[in-house]
Amino acid sequence: MGGVYTVSDGENTLKCYPRGKLRRQGEIYIGDIVDVASDKEGIIESVHPRKSCLIRPYVANIDAVIIVIAPVPKPDFTLVDKMLIGALEQGIEAFIVINKCELDGAQELAACVCSDYKDQAEIFLTSVDEGKGIDKLCRRIGDMFVCMAGQSGVGKSSILNALLGEDKCAIGDISIKSARGRHTTRHIEIFKSAYGGQIADTCGFSMLEMPTIDPAVLREYYPDFEEFAGQCRYRDCRHDAEEECGVRRAVQEGKLSANRYERYLKLYKDASVKWSKRYGNN
Repeated sequence: MGGVYTVSDGENTLKCYPRGKLRRQGEIYIGDIVDVASDKEGIIESVHPRKSCLIRPYVANIDAVIIVIAPVPKPDFTLVDKMLIGALEQGIEAFIVINKCELDGAQELAACVCSDYKDQAEIFLTSVDEGKGIDKLCRRIGDMFVCMAGQSGVGKSSILNALLGEDKCAIGDISIKSARGRHTTRHIEIFKSAYGGQIADTCGFSMLEMPTIDPAVLREYYPDFEEFAGQCRYRDCRHDAEEECGVRRAVQEGKLSANRYERYLKLYKDASVKWSKRYGNN
């Protein structure tokens, strides 16, 4: 879309406008690497191929996504599942950060997260107020390019400020942002970390669009199902209504999270609808 972008070459930044062709083709994402024709104001000539791309938040070329949740506001685990599917689909690492771990309910939340996601993502507990877990998270990020994502109010900006050691981002606010290979929506800013990496701070969100995935292969984005899928009667079992399903039996026996399985069924249904409409058919 036709906007104004901030492009960085590592030392300087330049206000840029996309060439008409790029405006017509669609958005430029935060993290895109671009070619710029420069004079007083730059023109973005082209966008390099992306090694990864997330939508909602719109970020390209990241190495990992940091999914932040907290006891308050109440976590939406369907959002977490969608983010993990999006990360796996793009070959991106995923970290889950349980922030505000000093609050009541944090330990119960941590137990739930470990039960559902220990095989899908690295899990960190942080408390900005008490200074817990920030150094460990910062060391793990290292020189990676990562994206911060999560619902509004979970403390992403507070974690970012703690990781950077200074107040770069207004807490509870959305500030105008800068970029890396180029700059995108006003709701994302990229900062340099103390370990040489880059962190993209995104606005909170309450909805997330999952990639268009063939529902027949959705099960492949659930590595925790794999152990039990071998016990299914049918090789191509989708773990929804087939007879003698090893995954469903594992849920009944308490070996797999019933809540995570129920969310899988919901996402399977949503994926089926979206897949049927992928060519614009109703």
